[in-house]
Amino acid sequence: MPIRNPLAVVLVASITCLTVGFAATPFWDEDEPRFAAIAQTMLDTGNWVVPMYNDTLAVDKPVLMHWCMAACFTLFGTSEIAARLPAALATLATALALLRAGTRWFNPTTGVIAALAYVGCLLVGIESHAATPDSILTALTTWATLLIAEMFLPDRSATTGPVTGRLTVARAAVVGGLMGLAVLCKGPIGFVGPLAVMLPWVWGLAVHQRLAANGNLRFSVQRVALATLPAVLETLRSTRLFTMTAAMLAVAAPWYVAVGMRTAGAWPTGFFFIHNVGRFAAPMEKHGGSAFYHPLGLLIGFFPWSCFLPLAIVVAAWRIWKGTETAAVTRTHVLALLWMAVWVGGFSAAATKLPNYIMPAYPAAALLVAALGVDAASRARWPHPGWLASGLGWLVFGGIATSATIIVATFYGLTGAEPAAAVGLVPVLGAIACLWTARRSSFEPLVALTVTGLVYTALAVGPASAWMARANALPVLVQEAHRHAGGHARLGTFTHNTPNIVFYAHGHVEEWQRDQSQAAAQFLTSGADALVIVPEHHFDDLAGKLPDQCGIVGRARPLFQKHDFLLIGTKKTPADRTADAGNITR
Repeated sequence: MPIRNPLAVVLVASITCLTVGFAATPFWDEDEPRFAAIAQTMLDTGNWVVPMYNDTLAVDKPVLMHWCMAACFTLFGTSEIAARLPAALATLATALALLRAGTRWFNPTTGVIAALAYVGCLLVGIESHAATPDSILTALTTWATLLIAEMFLPDRSATTGPVTGRLTVARAAVVGGLMGLAVLCKGPIGFVGPLAVMLPWVWGLAVHQRLAANGNLRFSVQRVALATLPAVLETLRSTRLFTMTAAMLAVAAPWYVAVGMRTAGAWPTGFFFIHNVGRFAAPMEKHGGSAFYHPLGLLIGFFPWSCFLPLAIVVAAWRIWKGTETAAVTRTHVLALLWMAVWVGGFSAAATKLPNYIMPAYPAAALLVAALGVDAASRARWPHPGWLASGLGWLVFGGIATSATIIVATFYGLTGAEPAAAVGLVPVLGAIACLWTARRSSFEPLVALTVTGLVYTALAVGPASAWMARANALPVLVQEAHRHAGGHARLGTFTHNTPNIVFYAHGHVEEWQRDQSQAAAQFLTSGADALVIVPEHHFDDLAGKLPDQCGIVGRARPLFQKHDFLLIGTKKTPADRTADAGNITR
């Protein structure tokens, strides 16, 4: 079924979904407030080269994300929404890339469904509203991948001759520039990742072309081996790898050189050896997992579309094997499967694992389910009805699991979030809508699933997230410290500091360990605006050294923590509290 004005549909639906999800909630520890604090420091100091966190060198991420956040702080003021805006814009850019790819290689309907499937899945919804770099990396690597692929896949709407099978110098420079920005966003993976997808794919096309030129496409190890070296050379020439590499270095190298010189090599050493080699070789921060971690993570993060992703993968692989599709469609299916396999498989080999690591695979998954879904909807009857019914069953199960997860979490610190469990009803109602509309049309269930994904994601990361954020008590405790100080508090932490404390302190936060209790107590004597945050189970280490006028002036239970965090400061008399209230009123 043709869609009128696909661009308008994608823009309106995506922007609506992203806007509904933008609840002004405090940052969730740990990454969001850390990255935002680094961006704010850039603005405060005017140093946009060296990332600094609480006056220490921050070596965990390159600088592009911090630049984007700092730019938004400059334009819109420092706030949670401003810090999260770059991720939302990057998500929209990825959706437009999928609209372009689906339209060129299949039809406008596939382009729309692919774009909205990407926006309307759980992990993308979360990351598109997070002050983190993953949405930006995904947008850059997606555009780089697709701009290369376009030169090897025919545009179905074109009336001219076949594709060139070779990048122009200008396009190679643009692709290299995008990968350079990706390297500035998250390091070497921004360059290695897209190339690990595209070079084998282009090489495979070159091998196939050489075998076809000999009039025999039968596979044999000997024939492929003979074609390998010429295909490698053709791949290097057709992708203009050296031009792309030069463009990437022209964009990324100046900052890496500058930060290395400014820090006497400390930043490159920490980033490349600890946060790249170290993360690959051993689990960091207890973020490990088995080889099944990322495949299972994809099924959860791509929900609700993941209910049909395994079927799409199997059908695409079967059609490739049987050769039942046109050459162009087969090439596209191979690209999508290879794209997912590289990102998911590559990070599965790494020791450190987090769900967001494989987010660059999500556009390929969205393109694949959209292509197979639109193809199935265009047939007189739905193929694989048993598999599709199973998918709807998993859709219902996912909704129930969502509600159950939120309810269980309320017993482990997510107190007061019970109403947010209602978001789990959306997939259940979506499955019912798919079944109901299937009686009238083959296309309407696909529309119902698309709407279900958008509504579920928007509500899960918007109103539901805002409700759950009530349990995010640490930012509230820091704000209480500022009120207690009558304006701006000078904060310190005893035994445990967190990025939320640093960001919401709006200044440097002192840190002391258990053997430095005397220094922490001395800090409290420096003025009524000096306060210390300490975990309750470490309060006894400090209590004996507190000045007479100091004590507990506030407390809060951070999310999923077993102990309260205590706010230690100068106790106020009734007259002090009355004076503070008068100052606030004035």
